[in-house]
Amino acid sequence: MIYFFSSPIGLGHVTRDIAITQRIIEYSKNLKFNFVTGSNAYQFMNKAVMQWESCGSSISNLYFPPQFSIRNGELKNNFLWLLKYLLYYKKCKNTATTLLLSVDKNPNGKDLVISDEDFASLTASKEQGISSIFITDILNTKFLRTPIISLFEKYLNQSMQKLLAYSKCVIVPEIGDSVDNIFYVGPIVRDITMERNLLRQKLRLHKKTVLITTGGTNSGSYLIDKALLTLLGFKNKFDFDILVSNPADITLKKKSDWYIDIGFAPNINEYIYASDLVISLAGKSTIDECFAYGTPGIFIPIKNHFEQEERAKKLGFSANDINNLLPIFAEYLSNLGSRRKKKNFDGDVKAAKIILSYLNKD
Repeated sequence: MIYFFSSPIGLGHVTRDIAITQRIIEYSKNLKFNFVTGSNAYQFMNKAVMQWESCGSSISNLYFPPQFSIRNGELKNNFLWLLKYLLYYKKCKNTATTLLLSVDKNPNGKDLVISDEDFASLTASKEQGISSIFITDILNTKFLRTPIISLFEKYLNQSMQKLLAYSKCVIVPEIGDSVDNIFYVGPIVRDITMERNLLRQKLRLHKKTVLITTGGTNSGSYLIDKALLTLLGFKNKFDFDILVSNPADITLKKKSDWYIDIGFAPNINEYIYASDLVISLAGKSTIDECFAYGTPGIFIPIKNHFEQEERAKKLGFSANDINNLLPIFAEYLSNLGSRRKKKNFDGDVKAAKIILSYLNKD
C-alpha cells in the first residue's frame, strides 16, 4: 500500500503529485494509492484520482491549513501564521497517525509513505517505522526576518533536516546535483499530448488569449483585481480575450462581459499551454508549466514570501511590480502570440522511477 500525503497549501504540491502518480501507474498498473490532502487541493486532485479508481486508489479530504494574511500584495503576520501552522501540523500528525494505524499493513513490509511537503505524515511514518519518501523544493525556510524570532525558525529547520535524513530519499523538483539521499530530478509538470491548436479548439479559444491565474488559495485576489483593471486599458489597442481562473473562495469584485471567468479549473495546465500570456503569482508549478509549454508569463510575487520573491527575482520580477503593471503589460501585449521554446522537463519520469526502485527493492 502506498500512502500519498500532499500539502494542501496552494496547488503546486498536488499538481506535481498527479504528474508523478500518472507516470507510476503507466509503469506499474497494479499499485494502489491512498491519497490524503484537503481544501481546494482535494477538489483539484479528486478528478485525477477518479480516473485511477480502477486500480483501487482513493482520496481523503482531511487537511485544512491556515490562510495566509495578505494585504495589498504583502504577506503580514508571518510569526502568527507560523504559530497557526504548528497547531495545524499537530492536528495533521494526529490525523496521519490515526490513518496509518487503522489500515492493514502489507505483510511483506512493502508499505510506503510519500509526503509532498507534509511534515506531519513524515513524522507519523517515522514513529511507526514505515518507510518514507519526501518531495520538496525547499530544504530550509526563511519566512521570519526578525533576528530573535528567526532563531525559532532556525530550530524548526534543524528539526526538518532530521526528518529529511530519516527518509529513504528526498526528491527535489529542481535542477541540481544529487547528494546522499537527496535526488534532484528537475521540474515536474503534467504532460499534455494534444496539439496546441486542437487544444485551443477544445477550450473554445479563438482570439489571442491572456490567462490570469493565482493558484488554489485566496492569496492572489489583489493581483486579479489589479491585472483586470490594467488590462482594461489595453482592450481598444490590442485584440485579445482574458480568462480568469480563481479558487472557489474568491468572488471577483467586478463581473463583466469583457473577460471570461473559468473559475476553479483542475485542467489549468491545458489553459496555460493554450494561452498566449499568463499573469500569475510566482508559484513554482505555474512557472514550471509556462516554461515547459513555451507560454510567456508575468509573475508578481507576494511581498515577504521568501519562496516567491526569490523565484520571481530570477525571472526579472519583484513584488513592487504590482505598482508598475502598465509598462510591463504593454511590453508583453505588444509581442502577444510570440512563444518561447519548450523545455523538455522529465522530472515526473525520474521521480516515478525513483519511487518504483524503492518499492521493488527486496
